[in-house]
Amino acid sequence: MTAHQFAIAARADVKWILNSSALLGRRVRHTPADSRWWGLVRLLTENLALPLQAAADAATRSLGTRSEAVITVIADPSHSASLLIDLSRYESIFLGNLSRALVQETPRRRGRPVRPRGGAASIDAALRYGVDLGLVRAALRRTPAKRLEMLEANAGFIRGMRKTET
Repeated sequence: MTAHQFAIAARADVKWILNSSALLGRRVRHTPADSRWWGLVRLLTENLALPLQAAADAATRSLGTRSEAVITVIADPSHSASLLIDLSRYESIFLGNLSRALVQETPRRRGRPVRPRGGAASIDAALRYGVDLGLVRAALRRTPAKRLEMLEANAGFIRGMRKTET
């Protein structure tokens, strides 16, 4: 996974991830699990205005427990106010982002696309297209010297045709 794909899956900027990892002292591994964690941290810091360290702790606690769909991450002692995370909803949104990152944001390879060369598939494709392979097979049965003679004869014929046209 590239850095750009990682940032798309986490719904964050590459710069934000790098700066946040430096502040937290956490190494960024470009894996889906790590982008899931960074996405939740970004969600908590930007949308709920939690401090970065508190969001990181909340993301670690909530993603570490898989027993419940809705997890209470932070609560006051009287439980009058609390922060709940709906993991199944977040997981659904994250998987959509991850799919987009891996499918639509995959970098294109440089150069021309690699095409299969030779083999039975090429011969079958030529036959389906309507190419008569009888002359090709007959030429391949000849020795290289005989093929060269045939090529020279064809080239001489073409030169002779060009002289008669002018």
